[in-house]
Amino acid sequence: MKKYLIILVLLLSACTKFEPQLATQSIFYEDAKVQLSQLMVYSRPEKPHYGPLSALFYPYHVTQNMSDGKDWGKLVGKSVWQNWTSLQVFPSMVFDERLVYHGLEDALFTARSRGYDLVVVGFVPYLYLGHTIDDSAATIQVKIYETKHGQMVCSFEQSGRIAKRMDDDFIIIKREHRMPDSAFFQIIQEIATDMAVPLTSWARYENTNKGIIAGLSTAMKEADRPQMQAYTPAQQGSDSTSRNAPSGNDGAMGTPPSDQQRMQDMSQASKQSPTTVSPPQANSINLAVQFDVNSAKIKPESYKLLNELGKALTSDKLKNKSIIIAGHTDSDATAEYNLKLSKDRANGVKKYLVNKFPISATRIATTGFGESRPLVPNNTKYNKLLNRRVQVSITP
Repeated sequence: MKKYLIILVLLLSACTKFEPQLATQSIFYEDAKVQLSQLMVYSRPEKPHYGPLSALFYPYHVTQNMSDGKDWGKLVGKSVWQNWTSLQVFPSMVFDERLVYHGLEDALFTARSRGYDLVVVGFVPYLYLGHTIDDSAATIQVKIYETKHGQMVCSFEQSGRIAKRMDDDFIIIKREHRMPDSAFFQIIQEIATDMAVPLTSWARYENTNKGIIAGLSTAMKEADRPQMQAYTPAQQGSDSTSRNAPSGNDGAMGTPPSDQQRMQDMSQASKQSPTTVSPPQANSINLAVQFDVNSAKIKPESYKLLNELGKALTSDKLKNKSIIIAGHTDSDATAEYNLKLSKDRANGVKKYLVNKFPISATRIATTGFGESRPLVPNNTKYNKLLNRRVQVSITP
């Protein structure tokens, strides 16, 4: 009997907080755990999405009749947002606690007008908070819509519970069940982590050679189609500086080019270096390459990402493909300065790849778009970080 008791004590010491006592009854503490129901996935994309996505989070709508339901809805929404931010589910995620859910159309309009790709709304049909003296339980529904067409992307539902258990007295040893200080927060965090799993398998931001290969292989299908127009940095420069351009009828600034003019532009572009041609945005992936401030010098922390890009470009699928590297900046400084800086950064990435890998310089063309094609609004420090990026495209 004594041997079994010793074994029990050792086991309890290994898996719980145990306080052995010589003169009094020994106590071991067992922390209450969250019991989760099966995650119900009602809707999810079949194919992964490559490229950064921005999401606007609404405070959750507590459908249960509660006097302070709005406050709890804000706490639930913010907890899920914090969890997904730590897991980097989407590159850009903003939670606005001032928003109130008045229906899907209103939420879509708000997110779309602010420039977000996705809107995340949630509902809490059941919430019971026993804190440290009773059970706590919650049921959460999360729905994600893309803002462009208003289509549902994902829909999840899950419940969690932390049960309050009575202490067990084994005469020599006493087991005390401890409730967490914030059972509510722990339940929400567990549910949010579960829901993030199918999301992270869908929303992929390229940082491995396999992801880059998959993203560019998808782009190749579009790149094989004939394109109607090629873009040049000169045209891009006109676009990016249009806010400073004079108004009036001096020249053909506001007149759409004719078909003959388009053909002439394409002919002229074909005579120039391939570094002056840029494909449509759809045939590309975005890489979060970081540079020193106001510089084309690549930060050492981005070497790993560029090494993955180099591996992808020398893989069997892409080794015979040509690419265009386009630089992008945020909206700080002038448009002219940003345009030049974006071109220099694209050339810096090309130089790194050519020097580091067996890649011919003739396979890589470069261009820059400055601040003219942001992924997300340039209204926060983090959003500006996302807009300072490198875009890689497969050429036809």
